[in-house]
Amino acid sequence: MAGHDRGTPRPLGGRRRAARAPLLVIARDDIAVSVHQGVLSRVTLDPVEQGFLNDHRIDGTPVLPGVMGMEAFAEVAGLVAPVGYRVAGAEDVDFLAPVKFYRDEPRTLTVAAVTGPDPAGGDDLLAHCTLTAERRLPGSDAPVRTTHFTGRVRLSAAPVDEERSTLDRAQHDPVVESEDVYRFYFHGPAYQVVESAWRDGEGSTARLPESLADDRSPVDAPLTLAPRLVELCFQTAGLWDAAREDLLALPLSVGRVRVLLDPATATGRLVAHAEALDGHVDAVVVDDEGRVVVRLDAYTTVALPGGIPDDVRGCLRDAFGSETPT
Repeated sequence: MAGHDRGTPRPLGGRRRAARAPLLVIARDDIAVSVHQGVLSRVTLDPVEQGFLNDHRIDGTPVLPGVMGMEAFAEVAGLVAPVGYRVAGAEDVDFLAPVKFYRDEPRTLTVAAVTGPDPAGGDDLLAHCTLTAERRLPGSDAPVRTTHFTGRVRLSAAPVDEERSTLDRAQHDPVVESEDVYRFYFHGPAYQVVESAWRDGEGSTARLPESLADDRSPVDAPLTLAPRLVELCFQTAGLWDAAREDLLALPLSVGRVRVLLDPATATGRLVAHAEALDGHVDAVVVDDEGRVVVRLDAYTTVALPGGIPDDVRGCLRDAFGSETPT
C-alpha cells in the first residue's frame, strides 16, 4: 500500500464498481475504501426526489425509514462480497437516532462497512455497518456528526434456506381497512403497505395492496432486502401495539431480517403475520403457496408520546382486542 495513507479513504477499484449500481450509491466518486473504515459510500438524498422520504414524514419532516437504512447497509456490504457470496440478511441493527431532512432539504449520508470473518466460525463473512450524517447546528462553526444506525450484514456462499408457513391467510372479521390505518399512521402513499388487517390468534395479520405508489428514483433501481415488505412487517406489528396498548411505536432494533424468496417470484397476494414474544416481535411475509418471502426476528420498538386518536381506537380494538381500559 505504498503511496497511500492507511487511514485515508481512496476510490474503490474500477472492476468492483463496474457491477450494478445500487439505489443509494448515486455517483461513482461517492465510493471509497480504507483499511480502518472499510468501504464508504456517501450519498445525497433529496425528499423531493425520493418517495421513501417524501411519504415517510413525522410531524411534517421527512425521516429516513429504518428499512431503507438496512437496505443501504446491504447494498454497501454487497459491493465487497466475494465471488459466489450473497447478502444473506441484516443482523443486530440498532436505530439510534432518526435521520431527519429538515425543511425538506437534501442531506448527505455516509454508510461504512468493515467486513471480516464470522467470529462464530464457518465460511460466512460479517460486514459491520454504520450510517452517519453531519449537520451544522445554529451558532456552530463545525458540523456535528451523528451515528444514526448500526448493524451487521451477513454475506454467505450457502444456498438460501427456503421456508414454508402454515399461516392461515384467510381474512377474519372484524377487519381494519387501509383508510383507518392511515388516519393514525403517518405514512404517505408509497409506504401505505397495509390494505387490510385482522387478528389471527395472538398476533396480527395484514395484506399488502395489489399496487403501491413509486417509492424511489429511478423506479427500477434494484433492491436487496425488500424494504417495503420489511415495512409491512413493522406496520403489522405496530397495529397490535396500537390496539392492545394504545400506543404508536417506532423501530428501535432488529435482531435479524432475511429475504428467503425473490419477491418477483412470489405468487398471489402477500400477507404478513406478526406476534409478540418475550419483549420482541417475530414476523413473516408469506405468498399464497405458503412460501416465506421475508422473515423478521427479534424486532423491538420505542413508543412515541401520545396515544391513538379516538376516531380509530374503536375499530382497532374491535379487530384486535385491548389490554388497556376503555
